[in-house]
Amino acid sequence: MLATKVLASGITHLTDARYFAAWEVDYLAFPVGEGVTEGISWDYFHALREWVEVPAIAAELGTIADAEAWADKLKEQRVDHALVTHPAPAAAVKTLADAGIKMLLHVPVEGYQTAEDVEEALEEGADAGAVVLDFEQGGITLADLEAGHPFGLPELDALLKKQPCLLQISLGDIDPIAFKDAHPLAGYAVRGSSEEKVGYKSFDDLDDLFEGLEVFE
Repeated sequence: MLATKVLASGITHLTDARYFAAWEVDYLAFPVGEGVTEGISWDYFHALREWVEVPAIAAELGTIADAEAWADKLKEQRVDHALVTHPAPAAAVKTLADAGIKMLLHVPVEGYQTAEDVEEALEEGADAGAVVLDFEQGGITLADLEAGHPFGLPELDALLKKQPCLLQISLGDIDPIAFKDAHPLAGYAVRGSSEEKVGYKSFDDLDDLFEGLEVFE
């Protein structure tokens, strides 16, 4: 088992799905929205879903416009978790939440953004149950934050206190449990990637994180 909550998104094939499920992550998110990269069909979504057991399966929707249509679609597909990317309208997040969908908000952070910009995004997603605060997409590492780019660790801590956040960032050699103990994050987020060949890929870039989070009962 893992020492903290983990969400894995961008799952488009069984190799990733099995890897993350074996580590007992809390959420698996499969991309099905029109605004996502490498989106999969609903048929494949359900096929992957049948192969794994995790506490929550989420539909990764990207940025959405017609939240009412998505609420109907998710109910039709028997999916009760959704991962939506900012800047989806705050009203869309609220519409899905009001429809009984457990909302997760993906907030990418770019190198030109200030802590105030990110805080505004968090406020717009106040109806989400948790936020994926994603520095990885913008190429920002923990070493960058330690150096104050695009803002520093004190500003990060202030953001993490706003609402439950799963941090997606390269930690380098930092122990993930020690880092979580020192900062008010709710857990971590990671992202799947394409296979090197059918049925095979290396997970070297993720093994250190998961081995660092592993606890034994």
